[in-house]
Amino acid sequence: MAVAPQISSKKNCLFLPSLPDEIIFESILTRLPVKSLVRFRCVCKSWRSSISDPRFIQNHLSLVKAHDGLDNWRVILQYPRQILKSCSLSNIFHEPYGYSVDLDFPRKKARLDVEIVGSCNGLVCLCFRERTENLLIVWNPSIRESKVISACVAGSPPLSAYGFGYCGICDDYKLVQLAIGRPLKPRTNLYSLRADSWKNTDEFPLEINSVPCSAKVVDGALNWGVHLNSENSWVIVCYDLAEERFGTVSRPDDISPMTNPTLRVLGGCLCILCARLNVSVDVWMMKEYGVKESWTKLVSVKYPLGLKSCQLSKAFCFMKYNGILMYLGKTLFLFNMDEKTYNYPVIFGVNDCHEADIYVESLVSPNAYKPTGSKTFTIEEQDIESFFSCYSELGR
Repeated sequence: MAVAPQISSKKNCLFLPSLPDEIIFESILTRLPVKSLVRFRCVCKSWRSSISDPRFIQNHLSLVKAHDGLDNWRVILQYPRQILKSCSLSNIFHEPYGYSVDLDFPRKKARLDVEIVGSCNGLVCLCFRERTENLLIVWNPSIRESKVISACVAGSPPLSAYGFGYCGICDDYKLVQLAIGRPLKPRTNLYSLRADSWKNTDEFPLEINSVPCSAKVVDGALNWGVHLNSENSWVIVCYDLAEERFGTVSRPDDISPMTNPTLRVLGGCLCILCARLNVSVDVWMMKEYGVKESWTKLVSVKYPLGLKSCQLSKAFCFMKYNGILMYLGKTLFLFNMDEKTYNYPVIFGVNDCHEADIYVESLVSPNAYKPTGSKTFTIEEQDIESFFSCYSELGR
């Protein structure tokens, strides 16, 4: 019997082309969602190192923010009784209904009143109000890393207002505290995440008659809307995070303090919401930050059906695709600025929300500036199955 010729096993080997690491990490992985990248950090040490590299994290963040879609953006909702929830903005804008999920945030079991100070590049600053002092935490809900902000030497009285933002010039996240006393001229303190320390900063320029809401960040500056103590007047006070100095921003002449003006950010621009006779909300936009002449009345949004009044200081709004998503008086609606129509998204698990903000899913760690050799919270220290289970819910 003829014997079939033996073919060398080497000739049968299939050689697959390999991609350079530069293409894998810079052209492919930087375009993936955080959920996938968190999983890929567990592939091997080299992948973990590359995905945790500051340059990779910055490139990923830049691509996410430049993308026109909403897949990587979420709204975080704060409720009474120490509850935080999250839902996808993409679902709200594009789907007939969506879901909210409970967030397992730091100090949740302590049952303290929690307040959302603000968010920046995926980091959310939380304030836990106590009787004698406030506890502040910087937290990334997407990767579940957090950092407790060290106590301010001057103290952190309950009667305080805050502002949280990023300074691109010095690559640092900064928190400004306005400690309100009597008379109401705040003492000001500045915290640097990079230095992990507090210091006194520029003197607050005015006496105010109430505690302002948390600051809104535009163009590297924190902005508070404050009512003056000496007269019936409303002023925008700003704080330049690079120069670490206070100043003021001119407001439109047509705005009266009696309209309950409230600062918000829409499309990256500073905006003012004003209540008009409990009938509608006027939205003013400063199209060029710091230029008074650029103030424009963007739109007047009539209260949705059934809403007679609302507290604008708790109002939430977000603008995309020429539509404004608003949460007024426990009513969530999407207002089309072209057609002047209302749409009421159905988000299961969202009702009686007390406060809301937007954050982008990112890999930015609140512990990124820790000294070499210090302990950093990592994914291996968690229950992996529980972690991925949480992410499966967030992806819905």
